[in-house]
Amino acid sequence: MIAEVGVGPSKSGKPPILLKFVDEARCLIGLDLAENEFRGAIVNLRGEIKHRLNWPINGGDVSGTLASIDALIDRLRRLSTSPLLGIGIGAPGLIDSQHGVVRYAAKLDWREIRLGEMLARKHGLPVHIANDCQAAALAEFTFGNGNGYEPNLIVIKASQGIGAGIVLNRQLFCGDRFGAGELGHLVINEGGDPCRCGHRGCLETVVGSESILRAARGIAAGDPGSLLHRFAGAPERIDIDAVARALEAGDGTLRSMVAEAGRILGIALANLVGILNVHRLILAGSLTRLGPALLDPVRREIGRRSLSALADETVVAVSGLGEDIVILGAAALLLNNELKLP
Repeated sequence: MIAEVGVGPSKSGKPPILLKFVDEARCLIGLDLAENEFRGAIVNLRGEIKHRLNWPINGGDVSGTLASIDALIDRLRRLSTSPLLGIGIGAPGLIDSQHGVVRYAAKLDWREIRLGEMLARKHGLPVHIANDCQAAALAEFTFGNGNGYEPNLIVIKASQGIGAGIVLNRQLFCGDRFGAGELGHLVINEGGDPCRCGHRGCLETVVGSESILRAARGIAAGDPGSLLHRFAGAPERIDIDAVARALEAGDGTLRSMVAEAGRILGIALANLVGILNVHRLILAGSLTRLGPALLDPVRREIGRRSLSALADETVVAVSGLGEDIVILGAAALLLNNELKLP
């Protein structure tokens, strides 16, 4: 796993031998279980993705979902060209990373699922699991633009759900009961739409991708002149890409709706700025495709609602890791636990 790559400078005595990990010496399996299909990849020690697979979720019960995960892992194992270091997983919900237990995942309807133990026994490999937003933060810290030099950062993953992953003093912060960053289930609209968690008016019911698509379809259905028709054909075919393209083309009604979603998300993030004073906020997830129409209101609201001395030093940026951020975070989880990197 280690190669000598030269010698370093020395003021006295024998020059030190420089070492590095051999990128292809081990492969890692990274899984993302957080969206409408499962995604997996083979990743090398440098964080380079060698193979990707998208996998349908089989049925709505626990056994069917677990069978889908097993099948995805089996297929990825056949694609590996080097010994496997282990399996890393980013999953929705409250995850006990220490014991590999999914305590509660509303999207999958899982409670107290000992996923790590099940998969380790089945596949004979180390398995490490984290919440998908926490995995995204670990990916940004390990492989993002900061590359581990910034000690603190927050990644806000805005997709179907809304959540934050928090790195403090170079360590992933999960909270006392693993729920740090669960922004999506903060109630911000009393009596609002029902949320899958059981409450009403949670942040993700207002800002999540399903809410934005529902509003966009309503705009298209009520306005034959909406630019959404140009990019989706029919309201039921509208997706986030169609919304992004209509925004770029100048749909004013759509822009107002997205701006309001950005304003509400900015309120939630202003609270993070005031509580934690972490000056790097990185946005990830499918909603980042909406670009400045969403991001500009987020930035304005942070400036309006948090102490100016803090807001002025806060950078809100978009992750460069794209849709692979959770997979890479799952790989980083393995590197951290099995090799103590970074």
